[in-house]
This record gives sequence, structure tokens and C-alpha cells, in this order.
Amino acid sequence: MKGPTLNFRRHPSKDNGIKSVEILAKPETPPPKFIEESNMEFNILASEKLPNYAKLDLFHRAVYPFMLLAQCFAVMPLLGIRESNPRRVRFAYKSVPMFVTVIFMTATSTLFLGMFTRLVNIGITAKNFVGLVFFGCVLTAYVVFIRLANKWPAVIRYWTKTEMVFTKPPYELPKKNLSRRVQLAALAIIGLSLGEHALYQVSAILSYKRRLNICTNITEVASFDNYIQRNYDYVFEILPYSPVLAALMLLINLACTFVWNYMDLFIMMISKGLSYRFEQITARIRKLEHEEVCESVFIQIREHYVKLCELLEFVDSAMSSLILLSCVNNLYFVCYQLLNVFNKLRWPINYVYFWYSLLYLIGRTAFVFLTAADINEESRRGLGVLRRVSSRSWCVEVERLIFQMTTQTVALSGKKFYFLTRRLLFGMAGTIVTYELVLLQFDEPNRRKGLQPLCA
Repeated sequence: MKGPTLNFRRHPSKDNGIKSVEILAKPETPPPKFIEESNMEFNILASEKLPNYAKLDLFHRAVYPFMLLAQCFAVMPLLGIRESNPRRVRFAYKSVPMFVTVIFMTATSTLFLGMFTRLVNIGITAKNFVGLVFFGCVLTAYVVFIRLANKWPAVIRYWTKTEMVFTKPPYELPKKNLSRRVQLAALAIIGLSLGEHALYQVSAILSYKRRLNICTNITEVASFDNYIQRNYDYVFEILPYSPVLAALMLLINLACTFVWNYMDLFIMMISKGLSYRFEQITARIRKLEHEEVCESVFIQIREHYVKLCELLEFVDSAMSSLILLSCVNNLYFVCYQLLNVFNKLRWPINYVYFWYSLLYLIGRTAFVFLTAADINEESRRGLGVLRRVSSRSWCVEVERLIFQMTTQTVALSGKKFYFLTRRLLFGMAGTIVTYELVLLQFDEPNRRKGLQPLCA
């Protein structure tokens, strides 16, 4: 395969008062041939050395620790995720990670079936329906992540191929690199989610002990076995109790909580990676302000911008189902926790848990939305500079780039039903208020009854 190559050079301007700018020079020697397809590393020329991926500021290197952590909870069953070369990442149905995922899905299905059987027997209310929704969302997330894992090798290869040009001049790395940004945001979400899960367990254990201490008609002794049988009674209505099964229930419950949080965490990491590259384009455009720039520079900038938009479309087509599921999940659970804090609770620790959980859910939802909205914001941030381009540098490529930035919606979406922009966050807030009023009406009979008798 033969074709022209682009050589970046700096040519001094003929005018004394104008700084030198980058232009594209014509090839002076015949272009080298591409190496064979089997050995091709993201369009590296045969005359160049293969890059050291471990030292480059690539998205794959930024997210692989958290994808490896997810595999501990049977999410994203991929092989070769620890390799620095993204071409070695692959998916296989007949693999150990996939086998572990099937086991966790089977266990979660058991919890879902137990909860469903329990609700059929006692009836559905606005409050007891939450368990069925929780396990249903987790099961759906497992299926969505399996489908995404099947597409991930192609996604990460295309992503790496697109972002290689941003790892070298004329693009500069921001002060806080991609790995640092992803790590700080991911660790914050993981830390807060661990706090939420720990507080839930503390609230459940203390409520269980207080009940045994106050109720004289209950002769039950406070123990691990009795606590598990009471807290997970819907499971042991369909399965015989054993200490091993009790420990497994705690492990599966922890895994479900992780998957429930990882949906938003994964969307956040994707958003950070895409907005980071648009930020680099914006920084390059700003450097050209007050300079006389030739048309070839704007041609190259627009080509890179188009490639990023194509990458965004490719990623969005692979994970829009996850975005839709995450938004529905967040909408329901924010409404549910609002319902709890509006009702009377029995113990102070219950108020502490529900308020913390509510604030955490609102904060997590807003953070994910704003992080995803940064893609749209960064893609348009260079408009101001482009509109101030001098008449000497103005060309049709500048006009095309301005038109594309102003007319194209550059953002992740939920199956194209909506786009993750800042405006959508306010729309979701209005939707939460509407559904909260519906839930309050649905739960009105239970609110009139008040708290159930403690020692019944």
C-alpha cells in the first residue's frame, strides 16, 4: 500500500513581525511502505520503531487497573487486559473470566428469583419493590457488560489508533494527564460507594440487635447465622440454610453492589478519555490565536476533530445501552431514597444511612452527567478562537470547522433517545420531582399506617 506521508516542519514566516507556525510540507522522498497487516501496530510505518505503549498517555493504560478490578466481580470478562499493547486484548466465551461471570449471574438470578417469590406472596409496595429492581438492574448490567466485552477489543484498538496522533507534537499533554484524571475520579466513586455499602451493613446489624434487646417475646440469640437468615430470608425460602451459603450471600451482595456502582464509574471513565482529547484540540487552536496560520494547519485540525467525532460515534454505538440502563437505575433509586427520607424511620442510624445514600446517589448521578457533558463542552470550546481568526488566515476550512462545531451534537447518548449534556441534568431533576410525587401517592396507605410493630 502506497500513499503520501505528512511531515511536520516549522517554516519561518517571511514577515518579521509574525511568529513561525506549523505547516504541512510535501514529501521529499518516496513514502515508505506499510508493514504487513499481521504485524501492523496502529498504522506505524515500517521505518519507525514500534511505540512503547506502557509509557504513552493512552486511554487503555489509564483504565486497565479498574477494568482488572471489575473482573474480580465478574464484570467485563476479557483476556489480556493487563497487556500494555491493546491489540492483545480479546474476548472469548470459552474462558475463565466468562465462566466466573456465568457463576455470578447464576447467583444473582437466585437472589432475584427469591425476591420475586417473596413479593408474589406478600404483595408489592413502593418500598419493598426496590430489591427486585436492584437485582434486575444488576442482572441486566451483567448482560450489557458481556455484550460490551465482546465489542471491546475492536473499540480499544480503534480508540488507540485514533489517539496516537495526540501523544506527540504538535499536541501537548495537559498538566494533569489522563491516567491521573481517571484515577482520582474512579477512586472517589469507589471510596464513597464502599462507605455507602458499609453504612448499609451497619444500619442493618444495629437495627437487628436493637430489636432483639427491646423485644422480650423474641428468644432468638444475636448471631451471624440468625442475622443472615433474617436479613436474607427471601433467599432461604427457596434454598436450605448453611454457613457456607450465608458467606456466599454476603459475597454476591457485595458483587451486586459493585456492579450497581460500576455502571456509572465506567461511563465516567469513557467520558474522561474522550473529553481529554477534545481538550487537546482546543488547546492547539488557542495556541494559534493572534498568529497567521496557513490553510493546511486548519485542514489537519479539522481532520483530527472529525476522527474524534467518529471515535465518539463508534464508542456510543457500543455502550449506549449501558448509558440508558444507568440513567433509568439512577432515576429510580434517587426517587426511592427520597421516599425513605420523607417517611418516619425507627432508629437514628437509619436516618444516617438513608441521608448519606441519597446524597451519594445525587452526587454520583450529577458527577457522571457533568463528566459526560464535558465532551460536548470541550468539543465547542475552540469556537471563540476560530471566530476571531484574522482575514489573512481565514479560509474555507475554518468555516467548515465552525459549522461542524455549531451544528453537530458531539455527546454520548442513551440509544439516541437523549444526549448527555448539561441541559439534560436539569431535565432529569424535573423528572425526579414528577416521579417522586407518584411514589408518594403510591405509598400513601403505608404512610398512614406508620411503622410496623417492632416485636410482631
